Amino acid sequence: MQYRPEAADLCEAIADYLLKEVMPAVKESDELAYKALVSWNMLGVVARELRDEEDLVRSEAGRLHQILDEPGLEELETLVDVKQRITELNEKLANKIRTEKLADPSSQIWAHVRQTLVENLSISNPRFQTED
Repeated sequence: MQYRPEAADLCEAIADYLLKEVMPAVKESDELAYKALVSWNMLGVVARELRDEEDLVRSEAGRLHQILDEPGLEELETLVDVKQRITELNEKLANKIRTEKLADPSSQIWAHVRQTLVENLSISNPRFQTED
């Protein structure tokens, strides 16, 4: 067993250091303050991605398989495999939306699209509020 901090914990610790120690020290320099703020934000994204990405990606893949009635979700073992399959299924879904001119906001497809957007925002900008 490893007794070291996980990568997400390390990112959060560095982000905390940037926010509490570096940002106040560089506040006189707009350029350095901006770079420190961007770095702080990027570390937050990386930490959230490390913690949540696999669950969110597998959830998206499950929804896509269900919507498109596609078999084979059980065969996808690695995260790389799941991401590749999501790319393929998203292309199929986009074609389905275009060719069938699907635009019903209460449909399962649009619920999936909205949920995927909410999940992506939970990683990139968790402060973004979506209307419920």
